[in-house]
Amino acid sequence: MGSVGVEFDHIRNEEERLWLYENYEDCLHTPISSGEKVKALQLLLRTESMEQFMQKKLPTHKRYSCEGSEAITVAINTLIAEASDSKNELDLDSTVLGMPHRGRLATLIVLNDYPFRNLLYKAAGANDIPEEIVDRMDDMPTHIAVSNSKVFRSGDKNTSHKKTTLTMVHNPSHLES
Repeated sequence: MGSVGVEFDHIRNEEERLWLYENYEDCLHTPISSGEKVKALQLLLRTESMEQFMQKKLPTHKRYSCEGSEAITVAINTLIAEASDSKNELDLDSTVLGMPHRGRLATLIVLNDYPFRNLLYKAAGANDIPEEIVDRMDDMPTHIAVSNSKVFRSGDKNTSHKKTTLTMVHNPSHLES
């Protein structure tokens, strides 16, 4: 492994800064199991495949891809999987995720199992709410909110995860605000 530079000096609280230094060092030396590597690769491949499909089929659609930051799906999955491990004192049963447009569609599809056909339906300009009821609501795929309960796994076979609800809240556009 090559060298990695990390900057924590901007953190004013000395106790927090020292905790980050110590724990970051520990993290670097923690071995990653084959199962965890396979899970990370699966998530990356699903994310990349979805992004490539969207680019090919909807090249002019504004989609705020996560190209260049595909690892966000692996990071979010790992955080939820670790926190929902039944051996962990956190005992996580739900997570609320608010995130910007960039990478949001991949997170919806890959992590929160939002049906891809529903995303394509919205990307084609269709609206779940008839226009005669409410005009211009729920109009963009990057604003979709969804909750789903499932077991998030990191790929480590020695862990026992419980079902966790991931809720992605609406992301209103700054133009609508």
